[in-house]
Amino acid sequence: MNAEPSVTIYRIVGNFRKRKEIGSFSKEICALTEEQAKRKLYSELGSRNRLKRHQIKIESIHIISLEEVTDPLVKKIITSDFKIPIEE
Repeated sequence: MNAEPSVTIYRIVGNFRKRKEIGSFSKEICALTEEQAKRKLYSELGSRNRLKRHQIKIESIHIISLEEVTDPLVKKIITSDFKIPIEE
């Protein structure tokens, strides 16, 4: 039997360039792998700010514990019985 994969909380810090301005971000994302967390970040920032992937620069990715989470939505997802669909 397959064991259910465990969800990890990642904090991704970086910056993005939009026109001639530079903005910074710190985003907490729930994902199974670091690669999935990166793809989700690119997707969210790209859709909200009309950015291309080459405009987004990731400075660091860290695994954080539940006590370090500051995003209320992420905290609610992790502490509830919510299941994240598995991409295959």
